[in-house]
Amino acid sequence: MPGSLPGSKAETLIRQWGGRFRKDRLAAAVVAGLKDRSNEIWQGTFELLQQESPEYRNSVDDEFTKESRSHCGELLGAIIAVAAGRAHRSGGDPFDFVRTHAEWRARHQVPLIASLHAYRLAHKTYWAVTREEVLRHSKSDEAIHSLTMLSDFWLELFDHVGAVLAEAHAVEEGLIVAQGTRTYVGLIDDLLRGHAPRDPEAERLCALCGIRPRAPMAVAVARPLQSGNGHIDLEATLRSLVRLVEQVLPAAKFGKLVDIRDGRVTAIACSEADTARGLSAALRRNGFARRAGNGLAAGVGISLDASEIGGLPAALDEALIALDFASASRPLIHFSDIELPDFLLRRAHDAAVRLIPEWVRHFSPGDGDPSRALLRTIRAFADCNFNVKRTAQRLGVHTNTVYFRLNRIKKLTGVDARTYAGTSLLLTALRLSEIHGDARPG
Repeated sequence: MPGSLPGSKAETLIRQWGGRFRKDRLAAAVVAGLKDRSNEIWQGTFELLQQESPEYRNSVDDEFTKESRSHCGELLGAIIAVAAGRAHRSGGDPFDFVRTHAEWRARHQVPLIASLHAYRLAHKTYWAVTREEVLRHSKSDEAIHSLTMLSDFWLELFDHVGAVLAEAHAVEEGLIVAQGTRTYVGLIDDLLRGHAPRDPEAERLCALCGIRPRAPMAVAVARPLQSGNGHIDLEATLRSLVRLVEQVLPAAKFGKLVDIRDGRVTAIACSEADTARGLSAALRRNGFARRAGNGLAAGVGISLDASEIGGLPAALDEALIALDFASASRPLIHFSDIELPDFLLRRAHDAAVRLIPEWVRHFSPGDGDPSRALLRTIRAFADCNFNVKRTAQRLGVHTNTVYFRLNRIKKLTGVDARTYAGTSLLLTALRLSEIHGDARPG
C-alpha cells in the first residue's frame, strides 16, 4: 500500500528535526514567524518559476495558480508544525499532502521536472527569508549556530519532499497510462465478478493500484442526481466524478480502481483497515456528494467491507442497493446505514404492493390539513410508545384531540391504532404507499 508506515523515514526525520528545534529557540522562533508570510513566500517563488521554467509558463492557468498557492500554504503549515514539535502528534504521514499534490500535477500534465524545480526555488526562498530574519535578530555565535541548523534543515526537508513528490508523480503517471488500456477495464470486470487477476500484467496493475487480495476492500457506486430541468451532460459529469474520486482518495491511504460503467462511476477501494467506513468518511469530509460536477450533486452507495476478492460481487450489490436509497437530502449512503424495515418495504414484491389497502387514500399528504393531521398523529403516537399525553405534547394539541384523531383513524380504516398490531399495519401500509405509489390494479 502506498504511503508512510510507522518507523518510516518521515517519522525519523521529524523526530530529528523536532529535537534540533527544541535546542535552538532562535531557529524555532524564526520559522514560527513565517506563519503570516505564506502569500509572500508563494508569490516570490511563483514569480521565479515563471521566469526560469518554460514548463511552468506553459502550465499556468487559474486552476493551476489556485492549486499552487494552496500547496504552498500546506507546505508552510507542515514546516511550522515540525518546528513546533506538533507534526508527529497528528498521526499518519504529515507529508501525505505532497503525494496528493503530485497526483494532481500528474493528472494535469505538469512535467515532473517543473515541480522539482519549484521545490528548488522554494528552498532558495525559505533559506533567504529565514537567514535574513536570523541575522536581524542576532549576529552572535547563536546566529551562526541557528544558520547552520536551518541550512541543514532546509536541505533535508526539500530533499525529502522532492523524493516523495517524484515517487507519487511516477506512480500516478503509470496509473494514467494503465487506465487507458483494456487490461485496466478487464481487471475491474474480473474483480467485480469475484475473480483474481488472471495474468502477470493484470497482477502487476492490481499491485500498482494498491489492491491487495487479503486487505479489506469496498465498492462505491456514484451517479449524478438529476437537476431541476432534468437535462445534464452525463458523460462530462461522470468524467468529473471520476476526477473527484481520484482527488479525495489519496494514494497514501487508499488503493483504488475507478471506471465508468452503465451510466455510473464504480470504484473498488482498499486500505489497511475498515475500508468502507474510511471511504465513506473521506467522501463525506471532502463534500464529494454535493460537488459531483457541472453544478450537480451525486448520489453515492458504499458497500460493507469484503475481506476477499470473492466477496466483491456481493459488495457491488450492496453498493447498488445503497445507491437506490440515496437522495438529495441524504446523498451518501453506507449499506449498513439502511434500516431493515425500510429495506424490506422498498424492495417489496409486487404482490405486497397490490395488498396496499384502499383506506391509504385517506392519508394522502396532498388531501389537505385533516389528512396531514391524521398522518402526523399516527406517526407521533408510534414514536411516543402509544402514550397519548406525550403524543399531544409533541403535536402541540390537547389530549382529547389525540383521542378524537385515533378514533377517526379507526373509523376510516377499521384498524385500531391503539394496538401494536394496528399501528404496525397502518405504518407499513402508509410507507409502502409512499415508496411505491398506488400500484394496485385499477
